[in-house]
Order: sequence, then C-alpha cells, then structure tokens
Amino acid sequence: MADAPAPTPRSRAPRALGILWALAAALLLALGLAVRLYDLSDPPLDFHPTRQLHSLILARGMYYETAPLSVPAWQRERAVQMGRAEGIIEPPILERLAAFVYRLAGRELPGAGRVFSIAAWLAGALGLLGLARRFLSPPAALVALGFAAALPYGIYASRAFMPDPLMTALIVFAWWAFAAWLDAPTWGKAVLSGLLGGAALLVKGTAVFFIAGGFAGMLLAARTFRAALRERQAWLIAGLALLPYGLYTLWGVAVSGFLQGQFSLRFFPGYWADPVFYLRWYNLLEGAFSLPWLALGLLGALLLPGKAARGLAWGGWAGYLLLGLALSHHISTHDYYSLPLIPLLGLGLAAIAEAALRAIPQPRAVLSALAGLALLATAGLSTWQARTALKRADYRAEPAFWAGLAETMGRDASVAGITQDYGARLAYYGWINSANWLTAAEFDLRRTAGQQFDVAALFDSLTAGKQFFLVTMPEELDAQPELKSMLAGRFPLFAQGPGYLIYDLRGTR
Repeated sequence: MADAPAPTPRSRAPRALGILWALAAALLLALGLAVRLYDLSDPPLDFHPTRQLHSLILARGMYYETAPLSVPAWQRERAVQMGRAEGIIEPPILERLAAFVYRLAGRELPGAGRVFSIAAWLAGALGLLGLARRFLSPPAALVALGFAAALPYGIYASRAFMPDPLMTALIVFAWWAFAAWLDAPTWGKAVLSGLLGGAALLVKGTAVFFIAGGFAGMLLAARTFRAALRERQAWLIAGLALLPYGLYTLWGVAVSGFLQGQFSLRFFPGYWADPVFYLRWYNLLEGAFSLPWLALGLLGALLLPGKAARGLAWGGWAGYLLLGLALSHHISTHDYYSLPLIPLLGLGLAAIAEAALRAIPQPRAVLSALAGLALLATAGLSTWQARTALKRADYRAEPAFWAGLAETMGRDASVAGITQDYGARLAYYGWINSANWLTAAEFDLRRTAGQQFDVAALFDSLTAGKQFFLVTMPEELDAQPELKSMLAGRFPLFAQGPGYLIYDLRGTR
C-alpha cells in the first residue's frame, strides 16, 4: 500500500488557523472568567442588591431547613421563616443549587450562587460563538464571544445571584438549536429547541419575548407565512417552549396561590404616550452598553448574512421592544431586563467585523492576525476596566454595620423603617425582618397607578405594635417632609450614629 501523501502547506494552513481561533476563544473565556471571579468574597451589593439579597435569603432558608443540629434554634427558625416570607415569582432554581452547595460545605457560602451565574453566562458566551459560527466566519464569530465575555456591564450583571444570566444563556442555546433545526428539520432537533426555549421561560418568564421573537423571525425569514403555519414541528417547538412556564403559572395562581398578586404594578400603558419614559429607557441603555456599541450592534443587524440570521436579529429586537412596552416601568428602571441584548449586540458587531474582513484585499492572513490581536487587546482593556471598578467598590463593612444595628435594637426587636433594599440588608445581615416604609418614588409610582394615601393613617398601620423606626436612608427621609415631621415631633431618638437614626416608637415626646 502506498504511503499517504504528506500534507501540503496549503492543507496545513486551515488547521493552523483553526487552532489559533480556538486558542483565541479560550483566552477570551479565560479573561472573562478571571475578572468575574475577582473579589468574589465582597458582599454582593454592587449590582441590584435587592434582587441578590432576595436570592440569598431564599437560599439560606432552604439550607437551614436541614442545617446541622449545632445551629442555634432561633437562627434556624428565623432563617426558615424569612426564606418562606420572600415572595416567589420565578422558580428558585439557582437558590436550590446554592442551598445544596451550602449543605455540602456544612455552612453558608454566599458566593456559591454567583459562581453558578458566572458559569451559566460563560457557557452562554460559548453558545453565542457556536450560534455566530452558523452565519459567520470564525474570526467574526470571535467578536461576538469577546463582546459577551468582556463588556463591563455584562461582567457586573453575570456575577449577580439572580436568574437573568442563566435565562440569557438558555435563550442563546435555544436560538442556536432552532437555527440548526431550520437548516435540517428533524423531530429530535425540534424537541431540543422546544425544551431549551421552555427552560429559558421557566427560569424567567420575560424570556418569552426573546424566544418568540427570535424563533418567529427566523421561521418567517425562511418560510412563507402559510408554510410556517403548516409546519407541524414548529408547533411542537412552540408547545414545548410554553408548556413548563404555563403549568408553573397555573399552579402558582390557581392551585397554590403563591403567584397571586405578583402581576400587580407591572403594566403601565400610560407610559407609552410619555416622552420621559422613552428618555429614561434610553438613558438606562446608554449607561449599560454605551451609545457606540448600541449603534454599531443595531447597524450590524442589517448586515448579517442570510435571511435566518437577519430574521433572528430583527425578531429578537422586536421581542425586546414588546417587552419594553409590556413592562414599561421595569424596562426603564431595571437595567438587567435588557441583559439579553448582549448576545443580539454581539451578533451585530460580529456582522460588522465580517463585512470589514471581506473588504480586506488578498492575502488577508496578516491583517486578520492584527485584527485578532486588536480584539484581544480590546477585551483585555475592557476586563481591566471592570476589574478596577470592582476593586473600587468595597462593601465589606456592610455586614458588621447591620449586625451592629440588630445588636443595638435587640435580635427580637419589632422594627419598621426606611432602609436599603426594602429591609433586605437588615434581614440578611442582622437577622431582623422589618416593615418597610415606601420611598418617595414608590409613592409616586402607586399614585400613577391610581392609588391614594393618607400618610398619617398609613404610618399608624405600619408601625402598630412596633418598637422602633429605623432610618438608614436620611436623604429619603428628607424627601418626605410629612414623615420626617411626624417622627421628629412624636417620638424620641433611641440611638443614632453615622448613617442611621433609630426612633423609639414606644415613647412619645
């Protein structure tokens, strides 16, 4: 048998390039992982602490249900009670995983939930690379990966103990599976697409806008409307995507009732005619992503090659617009509702990179290598910027501050007040649940929804049977002069110090 011919330089070149692109992808992921693990021991108060503390209190309650017998009885009882008192909207998937890690370790590990979010996000970034490769060349697809791995806002958000990083990763995998099904439809691929879409919705229901938008955009780009309606596998995908969340919602509303009331103060159609709403929405987006990335990502959606790719991008953006109109208050006040824009923007930027690479005259090897180095340098600078911001933010004094307040008032104190994160910091670090007084912005929101308030009657109702009124947001007290006058005129100060006032509700002036 004759020997196989030795590979020629031309045949070795694609293999070498493939190795280089794989190394670049690994380096981008390593950068993304390193910066996300930096300073992980700092309390998770740097990004939407209210939402993260909600998950921490839930996970602690789940852990203390089966905690070691050495745990003080009062602590076990209070942790479980606090956890059960937390309102549930999404299934507590990450919280269950974190509680499982606590049990394995024999103690609370507050960083565990954040590690799960980081792992999910980086897996989603790798999924975005695979999705981009269906439409674009390897070097262009690396741009999408780099954007997801190194964008500072994405770094902060993906370190958060909350469902949105996992939801976004599952959205990307669902899009990828649907694109594969669209190229070569089989029942197996249809089932996978539906299950991934259903998992994303189950993690957080707002995924429906991105799943439905992306799926519909790709399907209608590749099929006529009539053919799409006749596609039985597409109906299977839609059914599997909607079924888990539909059953969960039905159970939560009609059977167990824990979701009743969770849909109030969410829909504000009156915002649609208010220009200030759109300005707030834009300012939030600009703060998270910056105008250049937004503009280039949107432009890139027009340049994606192939109908399916453009259908995904346009459908995804249409879904995001519908999300903003449906949840007008949240989209303009909670920037993490826009987190799934990162993969969409990444695809748009990758499309621009693809167009630029195609415009490079032959031979392209040197210029492509320089472009790759520029991408890695940009990612490195971006992660360093995020690392600097993380280093600058130090919350290590917070646990001791709240524990000290609890010690001052007594661990069995009955408390109302104006405190950070609706009392969650006092609950988690001080082990005291408090009745929360509304902020001025929350009063305004409820008045927008048609509610009216008698401040004096509301105060008497909230503080009935309470011992103390705790204020750790003095600027908020200044914004409510009626409340400030009522406290100062009727109740003596029990204690005060840097950052706090404690009024004694048991005595009067």
